[in-house]
Amino acid sequence: MGIKMAPLSVTKSFRDLNRLDFRILSVIEILMAKHEFVPIEEIIRFMKYTEKKIQLSLKRLKKMNLVFIVQRHYLGTALTFIGYDALALKALVEKNVLAQLGPEIGAGKESNVHLGMADDGKEFLIKFHRLGKLDFRATRKSRTFIAEKRHLSPLYESRLSAEREHKALKALYTKGVSVPEPIVQNRHLVTMRIIHGQDLFRIRRSDFGSEEEIAILFQNIIQEVKKCVQHGYIHGDLSEYNIRLNEENYPVLIDWPQYVNTEELHAVEILTRDCQNILNFFERKFLVKIHYDMSEIIQILD
Repeated sequence: MGIKMAPLSVTKSFRDLNRLDFRILSVIEILMAKHEFVPIEEIIRFMKYTEKKIQLSLKRLKKMNLVFIVQRHYLGTALTFIGYDALALKALVEKNVLAQLGPEIGAGKESNVHLGMADDGKEFLIKFHRLGKLDFRATRKSRTFIAEKRHLSPLYESRLSAEREHKALKALYTKGVSVPEPIVQNRHLVTMRIIHGQDLFRIRRSDFGSEEEIAILFQNIIQEVKKCVQHGYIHGDLSEYNIRLNEENYPVLIDWPQYVNTEELHAVEILTRDCQNILNFFERKFLVKIHYDMSEIIQILD
Protein backbone atom coordinates (compact mmCIF):
# COMPACT_ATOMS: atom_id res chain seq x y z
CA MET A 1 0.00 0.00 0.00
CA GLY A 2 2.91 2.38 0.53
CA ILE A 3 1.39 4.10 3.57
CA LYS A 4 3.77 5.38 6.22
CA MET A 5 3.53 7.14 9.56
CA ALA A 6 -0.23 6.75 9.71
CA PRO A 7 -2.33 7.68 12.76
CA LEU A 8 -3.67 5.40 15.45
CA SER A 9 -1.83 2.25 14.29
CA VAL A 10 -3.36 2.36 10.79
CA THR A 11 0.14 1.82 9.37
CA LYS A 12 0.40 -1.56 11.08
CA SER A 13 -3.13 -2.41 9.99
CA PHE A 14 -2.31 -1.83 6.33
CA ARG A 15 0.79 -3.92 6.64
CA ASP A 16 -0.98 -6.83 8.33
CA LEU A 17 -4.43 -6.88 6.71
CA ASN A 18 -5.22 -9.23 3.86
CA ARG A 19 -7.91 -9.18 1.20
CA LEU A 20 -10.41 -11.04 3.38
CA ASP A 21 -9.86 -8.63 6.27
CA PHE A 22 -10.64 -5.62 4.06
CA ARG A 23 -13.63 -7.44 2.58
CA ILE A 24 -15.05 -8.07 6.04
CA LEU A 25 -14.52 -4.41 7.01
CA SER A 26 -16.43 -3.39 3.86
CA VAL A 27 -19.29 -5.80 4.60
CA ILE A 28 -19.56 -4.52 8.17
CA GLU A 29 -19.72 -0.97 6.82
CA ILE A 30 -22.54 -1.93 4.43
CA LEU A 31 -24.55 -3.77 7.08
CA MET A 32 -24.12 -0.96 9.65
CA ALA A 33 -26.67 0.95 7.57
CA LYS A 34 -29.33 -1.16 9.30
CA HIS A 35 -27.56 -2.36 12.47
CA GLU A 36 -25.83 -0.54 15.30
CA PHE A 37 -23.93 -3.79 15.81
CA VAL A 38 -23.94 -6.16 12.85
CA PRO A 39 -24.83 -9.77 13.74
CA ILE A 40 -21.82 -11.91 12.94
CA GLU A 41 -24.18 -14.60 11.63
CA GLU A 42 -25.35 -12.11 9.01
CA ILE A 43 -21.76 -11.44 7.90
CA ILE A 44 -21.24 -15.18 7.48
CA ARG A 45 -24.40 -15.44 5.34
CA PHE A 46 -23.33 -12.41 3.31
CA MET A 47 -19.87 -13.72 2.40
CA LYS A 48 -18.62 -16.74 0.45
CA TYR A 49 -16.10 -17.82 3.04
CA THR A 50 -16.19 -20.45 5.77
CA GLU A 51 -17.33 -19.44 9.22
CA LYS A 52 -13.92 -20.40 10.59
CA LYS A 53 -12.08 -18.02 8.24
CA ILE A 54 -14.45 -15.17 9.03
CA GLN A 55 -14.18 -15.73 12.79
CA LEU A 56 -10.37 -15.76 12.60
CA SER A 57 -10.38 -12.52 10.59
CA LEU A 58 -12.76 -10.83 13.04
CA LYS A 59 -10.54 -11.90 15.94
CA ARG A 60 -7.54 -10.31 14.21
CA LEU A 61 -9.48 -7.13 13.38
CA LYS A 62 -10.60 -6.80 16.99
CA LYS A 63 -7.01 -7.22 18.23
CA MET A 64 -5.97 -4.35 15.92
CA ASN A 65 -8.84 -2.19 17.26
CA LEU A 66 -10.46 -1.95 13.83
CA VAL A 67 -13.76 -3.44 15.05
CA PHE A 68 -15.77 -3.84 18.23
CA ILE A 69 -17.15 -7.27 19.18
CA VAL A 70 -20.14 -7.14 21.54
CA GLN A 71 -22.35 -9.75 23.13
CA ARG A 72 -25.98 -8.75 23.37
CA HIS A 73 -28.80 -11.17 22.66
CA TYR A 74 -26.60 -11.97 19.68
CA LEU A 75 -22.87 -11.67 18.89
CA GLY A 76 -22.34 -8.47 16.96
CA THR A 77 -19.62 -6.24 15.55
CA ALA A 78 -19.12 -2.66 14.35
CA LEU A 79 -16.33 -0.59 12.85
CA THR A 80 -14.19 1.63 15.04
CA PHE A 81 -12.88 4.92 13.70
CA ILE A 82 -9.58 3.14 13.01
CA GLY A 83 -11.41 0.60 10.88
CA TYR A 84 -13.20 3.41 9.05
CA ASP A 85 -9.84 5.15 8.58
CA ALA A 86 -8.45 1.99 7.01
CA LEU A 87 -11.28 1.74 4.45
CA ALA A 88 -11.09 5.40 3.50
CA LEU A 89 -7.31 5.44 3.20
CA LYS A 90 -7.38 2.25 1.13
CA ALA A 91 -9.80 3.96 -1.26
CA LEU A 92 -7.45 6.96 -1.61
CA VAL A 93 -4.55 4.65 -2.36
CA GLU A 94 -6.54 2.73 -4.98
CA LYS A 95 -7.53 6.01 -6.65
CA ASN A 96 -3.83 7.00 -6.82
CA VAL A 97 -4.49 10.02 -4.62
CA LEU A 98 -2.40 8.88 -1.67
CA ALA A 99 1.04 7.26 -1.62
CA GLN A 100 2.18 8.07 1.94
CA LEU A 101 0.38 9.21 5.05
CA GLY A 102 2.36 11.54 7.27
CA PRO A 103 2.06 12.77 10.85
CA GLU A 104 -0.77 14.65 12.48
CA ILE A 105 -0.25 18.39 12.12
CA GLY A 106 -3.46 19.66 13.67
CA ALA A 107 -6.37 18.63 15.85
CA GLY A 108 -9.68 20.31 16.55
CA LYS A 109 -12.88 19.54 18.41
CA GLU A 110 -14.28 17.47 15.57
CA SER A 111 -11.36 16.60 13.30
CA ASN A 112 -7.70 15.67 12.95
CA VAL A 113 -5.48 16.82 10.09
CA HIS A 114 -2.57 14.84 8.67
CA LEU A 115 -0.08 15.39 5.90
CA GLY A 116 -0.44 13.19 2.85
CA MET A 117 1.87 12.67 -0.09
CA ALA A 118 0.97 11.76 -3.67
CA ASP A 119 3.01 9.56 -6.00
CA ASP A 120 4.64 12.66 -7.50
CA GLY A 121 5.93 13.71 -4.07
CA LYS A 122 3.52 16.63 -3.64
CA GLU A 123 2.15 17.04 -0.14
CA PHE A 124 -1.47 17.77 0.69
CA LEU A 125 -3.78 17.73 3.72
CA ILE A 126 -6.04 14.91 4.84
CA LYS A 127 -8.77 15.96 7.25
CA PHE A 128 -10.36 13.17 9.32
CA HIS A 129 -13.82 14.22 10.50
CA ARG A 130 -14.53 12.68 13.91
CA LEU A 131 -17.81 13.88 15.32
CA GLY A 132 -17.84 10.92 17.68
CA LYS A 133 -15.54 12.79 20.05
CA LEU A 134 -18.46 14.94 21.14
CA ASP A 135 -21.72 14.44 22.98
CA PHE A 136 -23.91 13.80 19.97
CA ARG A 137 -27.00 15.27 21.56
CA ALA A 138 -25.15 18.57 21.72
CA THR A 139 -23.68 18.09 18.25
CA ARG A 140 -27.07 17.59 16.65
CA LYS A 141 -28.37 20.81 18.16
CA SER A 142 -25.58 22.84 16.58
CA ARG A 143 -25.52 21.26 13.11
CA THR A 144 -28.52 21.69 10.85
CA PHE A 145 -27.52 18.89 8.48
CA ILE A 146 -28.01 16.22 11.17
CA ALA A 147 -30.51 17.91 13.48
CA GLU A 148 -33.46 16.14 11.90
CA LYS A 149 -31.82 12.70 11.61
CA ARG A 150 -31.95 10.10 14.33
CA HIS A 151 -30.05 6.91 15.09
CA LEU A 152 -26.99 7.98 13.12
CA SER A 153 -23.72 6.34 14.03
CA PRO A 154 -20.73 8.59 14.77
CA LEU A 155 -19.12 7.21 11.59
CA TYR A 156 -22.04 8.24 9.40
CA GLU A 157 -22.34 11.64 11.06
CA SER A 158 -18.65 12.18 10.34
CA ARG A 159 -19.18 11.14 6.73
CA LEU A 160 -22.02 13.65 6.35
CA SER A 161 -19.77 16.34 7.81
CA ALA A 162 -16.98 15.53 5.33
CA GLU A 163 -19.39 15.49 2.39
CA ARG A 164 -20.71 18.92 3.32
CA GLU A 165 -17.28 20.43 3.75
CA HIS A 166 -16.11 19.08 0.41
CA LYS A 167 -19.27 20.37 -1.28
CA ALA A 168 -18.75 23.87 0.14
CA LEU A 169 -15.05 23.99 -0.72
CA LYS A 170 -15.68 22.80 -4.27
CA ALA A 171 -18.48 25.32 -4.85
CA LEU A 172 -16.60 28.28 -3.38
CA TYR A 173 -13.13 27.51 -4.76
CA THR A 174 -14.45 27.26 -8.32
CA LYS A 175 -16.08 30.69 -7.84
CA GLY A 176 -12.77 32.27 -6.85
CA VAL A 177 -13.41 32.52 -3.10
CA SER A 178 -10.32 32.28 -0.90
CA VAL A 179 -10.80 28.78 0.55
CA PRO A 180 -8.55 25.69 0.41
CA GLU A 181 -8.50 23.91 -2.93
CA PRO A 182 -10.34 20.59 -2.49
CA ILE A 183 -9.01 17.38 -4.03
CA VAL A 184 -11.26 14.42 -3.19
CA GLN A 185 -13.52 13.22 -0.40
CA ASN A 186 -14.02 9.63 0.74
CA ARG A 187 -16.19 8.61 3.66
CA HIS A 188 -15.14 10.86 6.58
CA LEU A 189 -11.94 12.15 4.89
CA VAL A 190 -11.51 15.37 2.94
CA THR A 191 -8.27 16.06 1.08
CA MET A 192 -7.14 19.55 0.09
CA ARG A 193 -4.11 21.56 -0.96
CA ILE A 194 -1.85 22.94 1.77
CA ILE A 195 -2.18 26.62 2.66
CA HIS A 196 1.36 27.71 3.47
CA GLY A 197 1.30 30.50 6.01
CA GLN A 198 -0.01 30.85 9.55
CA ASP A 199 -3.26 30.91 11.49
CA LEU A 200 -4.86 34.26 12.20
CA PHE A 201 -4.96 33.67 15.96
CA ARG A 202 -1.17 33.38 16.02
CA ILE A 203 -0.62 36.83 14.52
CA ARG A 204 0.73 39.49 16.91
CA ARG A 205 0.32 43.24 16.93
CA SER A 206 4.03 43.60 16.24
CA ASP A 207 3.62 41.71 12.96
CA PHE A 208 1.93 44.80 11.49
CA GLY A 209 3.73 47.94 10.43
CA SER A 210 0.72 50.19 10.97
CA GLU A 211 -2.94 50.28 11.96
CA GLU A 212 -3.73 50.69 8.28
CA GLU A 213 -2.30 47.22 7.60
CA ILE A 214 -4.55 45.81 10.32
CA ALA A 215 -7.59 47.50 8.79
CA ILE A 216 -6.70 46.18 5.34
CA LEU A 217 -6.52 42.60 6.65
CA PHE A 218 -9.90 42.99 8.31
CA GLN A 219 -11.42 44.35 5.10
CA ASN A 220 -9.93 41.46 3.12
CA ILE A 221 -11.59 38.97 5.45
CA ILE A 222 -14.94 40.75 5.16
CA GLN A 223 -14.52 40.84 1.37
CA GLU A 224 -14.17 37.06 1.28
CA VAL A 225 -17.20 36.67 3.58
CA LYS A 226 -19.19 38.83 1.15
CA LYS A 227 -18.13 36.66 -1.78
CA CYS A 228 -19.29 33.57 0.10
CA VAL A 229 -22.66 35.16 0.76
CA GLN A 230 -23.02 36.19 -2.88
CA HIS A 231 -22.66 32.51 -3.80
CA GLY A 232 -25.17 31.37 -1.17
CA TYR A 233 -22.87 30.30 1.67
CA ILE A 234 -22.40 31.52 5.25
CA HIS A 235 -19.51 29.97 7.19
CA GLY A 236 -21.49 29.54 10.38
CA ASP A 237 -18.57 29.30 12.81
CA LEU A 238 -16.14 31.97 11.66
CA SER A 239 -13.45 33.04 14.10
CA GLU A 240 -9.71 33.61 14.30
CA TYR A 241 -9.26 29.83 14.60
CA ASN A 242 -10.50 29.02 11.10
CA ILE A 243 -8.80 31.72 9.07
CA ARG A 244 -5.29 31.19 7.73
CA LEU A 245 -3.05 33.81 6.18
CA ASN A 246 -1.22 32.59 3.11
CA GLU A 247 2.32 33.55 2.14
CA GLU A 248 1.01 36.84 0.72
CA ASN A 249 -0.74 37.53 4.06
CA TYR A 250 -4.14 37.15 2.40
CA PRO A 251 -6.87 35.40 4.41
CA VAL A 252 -8.10 31.90 3.53
CA LEU A 253 -11.36 30.75 5.15
CA ILE A 254 -11.12 27.13 6.35
CA ASP A 255 -13.31 24.53 8.15
CA TRP A 256 -16.66 24.49 6.34
CA PRO A 257 -18.81 21.55 7.51
CA GLN A 258 -21.13 23.75 9.60
CA TYR A 259 -22.01 26.21 6.80
CA VAL A 260 -25.57 27.41 6.34
CA ASN A 261 -27.31 28.49 3.16
CA THR A 262 -28.20 32.15 2.80
CA GLU A 263 -31.91 31.37 2.47
CA GLU A 264 -32.10 29.61 5.83
CA LEU A 265 -34.26 31.09 8.58
CA HIS A 266 -31.49 32.38 10.85
CA ALA A 267 -29.07 33.40 8.09
CA VAL A 268 -28.92 37.08 9.11
CA GLU A 269 -28.24 36.21 12.75
CA ILE A 270 -25.52 33.69 11.86
CA LEU A 271 -23.82 36.00 9.36
CA THR A 272 -23.87 38.87 11.86
CA ARG A 273 -22.32 36.64 14.51
CA ASP A 274 -19.56 35.51 12.14
CA CYS A 275 -18.60 39.09 11.27
CA GLN A 276 -18.89 40.27 14.88
CA ASN A 277 -16.56 37.46 15.99
CA ILE A 278 -13.87 38.74 13.63
CA LEU A 279 -14.43 42.38 14.57
CA ASN A 280 -14.19 41.55 18.28
CA PHE A 281 -11.00 39.58 17.74
CA PHE A 282 -9.29 42.40 15.84
CA GLU A 283 -10.18 45.02 18.43
CA ARG A 284 -9.21 42.79 21.35
CA LYS A 285 -5.99 41.33 19.92
CA PHE A 286 -4.61 44.31 18.03
CA LEU A 287 -5.92 47.09 20.28
CA VAL A 288 -7.51 49.06 17.46
CA LYS A 289 -10.96 50.49 16.87
CA ILE A 290 -12.40 49.34 13.57
CA HIS A 291 -15.40 51.18 12.24
CA TYR A 292 -17.51 48.84 10.17
CA ASP A 293 -21.19 49.07 9.30
CA MET A 294 -22.54 45.55 9.69
CA SER A 295 -25.61 46.41 7.62
CA GLU A 296 -23.33 46.67 4.58
CA ILE A 297 -22.88 42.92 4.44
CA ILE A 298 -26.38 42.07 5.65
CA GLN A 299 -27.82 43.90 2.65
CA ILE A 300 -26.38 41.22 0.38
CA LEU A 301 -28.98 38.81 1.78
CA ASP A 302 -31.87 41.04 0.66
